[in-house]
Amino acid sequence: MAWYGRRRSGEPRVGARAVVVGLGISMVGVLAIQTSSAVRGGIDASRESMDGVAANLASFSSGVTGWSFGFGRNAEDEAKIAELEARVRDLQRWKDLAETMALRMERYERLLDLVGETQGQAVTARVVAEENGPFAATRIANAGAANGVRDGFAVVNENGLVGRVIRVGEYTSRILLLTDFSSRIPVMGTLSGDRALLVGDSGSGAQLLEPETPDKIVPGEIWVTSGDDGKLPLGVRVGTARKDGATWRIDLAMESAPVDFVRMVPPPDFASPETAPALGGVERNTDESLKTVSAPVATNVPPSAIGATPPIVPALRPQTGAPRPAVTTPAAPPATQPPPAQPQPAQAGGQGGGQ
Repeated sequence: MAWYGRRRSGEPRVGARAVVVGLGISMVGVLAIQTSSAVRGGIDASRESMDGVAANLASFSSGVTGWSFGFGRNAEDEAKIAELEARVRDLQRWKDLAETMALRMERYERLLDLVGETQGQAVTARVVAEENGPFAATRIANAGAANGVRDGFAVVNENGLVGRVIRVGEYTSRILLLTDFSSRIPVMGTLSGDRALLVGDSGSGAQLLEPETPDKIVPGEIWVTSGDDGKLPLGVRVGTARKDGATWRIDLAMESAPVDFVRMVPPPDFASPETAPALGGVERNTDESLKTVSAPVATNVPPSAIGATPPIVPALRPQTGAPRPAVTTPAAPPATQPPPAQPQPAQAGGQGGGQ
């Protein structure tokens, strides 16, 4: 018979069994003690005291943390925080007012049946820089005619206007940025209402050319597209005004962040009436007789035919001796006069000679 330590093979494991039985008995005892009301009351009391100690420790630690964060804060920081809080409250008030006015404008437009600008579908693309191009400040977008892009599309991003499309390929297009000296964009101020032409400044920015009322421009005023050329949408943000000597410059909104993804927006539909398609298949009026003209006054038309009173004309009398004043009598309608007699040429000539 083999031996394993102090135990022979085949003998029962008394120690292991005793340990298992002891653990079972102890678990049963613990359960019996917990179900007792007396034991439960003592445990609850101790638990409440420990909860109070833990709450005191948590409040002490939070106070220490707040003191550590507030250490070194001076009056200037407190004033800055108060100013930011006031600004947040003002912005929230303006936000509520803007939402209310937007709803009101929508209802007004619906009641007045206002005709809005026809806007097509925009195209989103990614742009990259162009080297050795025909312009000073251009970008290349990975969207072209196959994607619905056409010449004259406005290019915008999340900050504002970027430029416009000047060349379209099958799958790519060239964008002329606002900073290029060949860029000419009609803009207007949101506060002053002044209108001017935004001209690029050789890739370093843009300035206002020939403003209508430069004295009304406010520094820091937001400028947007005016849409006067009919090629760009109305109200797209361009930047803020800044006085630079005798000229006004615009801090472009597109320069506040890198230009990577853009939206190409088609221009509003402002086609001239001559080039617009016929409505409902109706051809243009080429008949001159159907045009509205000022008709001459008819003199031989009976008054009964036109529903007007007969005109008052002076009666002609032969002059014998002293001239007599002309007596105005209403002319008889031609329809009521008796038919004239046979003409007598000789007698009419004699009367004429006598007169």
